[in-house]
Amino acid sequence: MRKPSRRAFLAAAGATGLGATAGCLGFLETERATREPPLPENRPDAAYVPSHVEGMEMPGMQTSGRYACALSYTFPHRFWLVRGTDTDRVDVRGEDDVHLMVAVWDTETGTVLPEANVAIEHTGPDGETSSVTPWQMLSQQMGVHHGDNVALGPEGNYDVTVRVVPPTTRRTGESAATDPVEFGFSFTFDRSSLDDLPFEDIPADREGSEGAVDPMDMKSATLSQAPTEDAFPIPVRGTGETGGANLVVGTADRLGSLATGDGETYVATSLRTPHNRFVLPNASLSATVDAGGERVFDGDLVPTLDADLGYHYGAVVSASDAIENVTVSVDTPPQVSRHEGYETAFFDFSDVSV
Repeated sequence: MRKPSRRAFLAAAGATGLGATAGCLGFLETERATREPPLPENRPDAAYVPSHVEGMEMPGMQTSGRYACALSYTFPHRFWLVRGTDTDRVDVRGEDDVHLMVAVWDTETGTVLPEANVAIEHTGPDGETSSVTPWQMLSQQMGVHHGDNVALGPEGNYDVTVRVVPPTTRRTGESAATDPVEFGFSFTFDRSSLDDLPFEDIPADREGSEGAVDPMDMKSATLSQAPTEDAFPIPVRGTGETGGANLVVGTADRLGSLATGDGETYVATSLRTPHNRFVLPNASLSATVDAGGERVFDGDLVPTLDADLGYHYGAVVSASDAIENVTVSVDTPPQVSRHEGYETAFFDFSDVSV
């Protein structure tokens, strides 16, 4: 069992109308806990219901060219960094004021950009400027985003600049510019208002059980959810469960600029969380493909962005005969930081054949 994490988020009515939703979790307390609740006992090596959820404030959403960015914040909380198959817990420091979060997506395709590089600079009422490079993170309410605990300083108005370097992740269609883009936000930091954000303690008979709380309703922002099996945009060859994650494998004779028919087949693997279907980025996947009684492919599946498939892992396979079998291996777990409920999952994988 690994050391695990502590806070998730819940949608609360933010400055730009971010919706509040708790699913069936019940009444929201608006009094902040004086300390983080204990972690659930006997946490499974799988996605589990966390001990509590918190509200968040969203100062705004901005667009620049084809990209969009949403900035939000909540209470500072513990989270886990992932290094290979190990986790390192990051505890709240005494000077931490908020947990800042950034979500970035492509407005033309509606695809979240997990592998973007993000930097945040904030200037407070005293004129002091500080910067932070947030971690790529995964939470049960927000999916993939970038975040970190941040020490702001005095209460008052803050100007925030989010600098995003779009990812060089392979795309199935038209390539997008990778020049840095900037987004500007402002908000008023008030500790009493922060303390008034919703906070819900999940009942003891639910916390720690396998499952997940509902994703938030981010209204104008986009969540990093993969399409359902029924809505998968290419024919599904099969599905499997491994490492606590779900895996969907599909093939297509043609897909964007990567597979154009004439003996080529595109093999796409979507690795996602159970329950909420959040994509699991920064993993290393490989596959073997058999056709005509022969091994026609044995190699890596490349992280790829597609307008319909979203973030997935894929490869072009040359085969004159119909594909008979695909075996997918997760060679390295998703190297993404985790919030409570995901920190014990997605590490120990076995092969999936379809």
